[in-house]
Amino acid sequence: HIIDYSQHHILFISYVDQTVLSSGSSVRPAKMLEAFRKVGCKVTALTGEQVEKERKREVKAVGRSIQYDKPDLCYIESPTYPIMRHADRKLIKLLCDNHIPTGYFYRDFYRRFPNEFPRRTSVSGRIKDFGLDILQWLTDRALRYCDIVYVPSNACKPLLNYRDIRALPPAGMIHLPERKEFNYTGIYVGGITGHYDAELLVDTFYKLHKRNSSYKLILVCRENEWECFHSPHKHADWIEVHHTSGEGLVPLYEKASFAAVVSNQKYQYNEFAISVKVFEYLSYGLPQVVTNTKAVAELIEKEKIGVVAESTPEAFADAIERNFA
Repeated sequence: HIIDYSQHHILFISYVDQTVLSSGSSVRPAKMLEAFRKVGCKVTALTGEQVEKERKREVKAVGRSIQYDKPDLCYIESPTYPIMRHADRKLIKLLCDNHIPTGYFYRDFYRRFPNEFPRRTSVSGRIKDFGLDILQWLTDRALRYCDIVYVPSNACKPLLNYRDIRALPPAGMIHLPERKEFNYTGIYVGGITGHYDAELLVDTFYKLHKRNSSYKLILVCRENEWECFHSPHKHADWIEVHHTSGEGLVPLYEKASFAAVVSNQKYQYNEFAISVKVFEYLSYGLPQVVTNTKAVAELIEKEKIGVVAESTPEAFADAIERNFA
């Protein structure tokens, strides 16, 4: 049976500027919107930063339009913070009142882990956090009107209490090379502070390079994070550092033979999250060595797309040498 997607009208909602693709939180909504259009759906898109004045007017316009041009369903990509505007939350209830099936992808659930994302201590900071607490409560109320709330992994489900919760992991575009020779070069893309264990990564490649001088690391991160990073191996000749994103990553992925995911295991949040980089690495045909955090480890082992290692340089180096050489 062939589905004619041209007959489907989708209301697509996101809370980011789709013209600035600087991080996973902006790239994913843009790719989802592109995918809906590519399969032939008629798409009404409501995008733009939450704080933009123009957004409130556009939200009201969409609310009016569904009275005479009712979409078949609505798909919403969540913001990093709670939904800030009353008009946006009111729109979700309006979709429910008009019996429009609505799915909401709940990407970042940081506020479920207050001990791991410390609250601000200044007077102004405390006021801001209190305001975000209220907005989170209002957002949770609005999400109860959604038919489905999607989360990055099945491990997230016990954290939330909505009508229907389903796993919808991140994804990537297919860029598989025709053929690739192993060259002892690994790549890591992402944060190197806080929830990410860059020290483990660098110490691992130090050990690998001592065993075999062919091993090299391509490390892609934000420039300000790299400036604050401290390691005796920071300026080693086997580390190639880049501060790029988007298309700038393509030649770097092509140079690498395997990739790493180094989540800091002292943060419980990492047990539930799955980085979009897991799928981006996969889309370039790169096997992965990952730290033993629940959601990512289960995915890697189930799909046989890499290896899980304990969070020590020795164990990580052994896993790479044993599986990717």
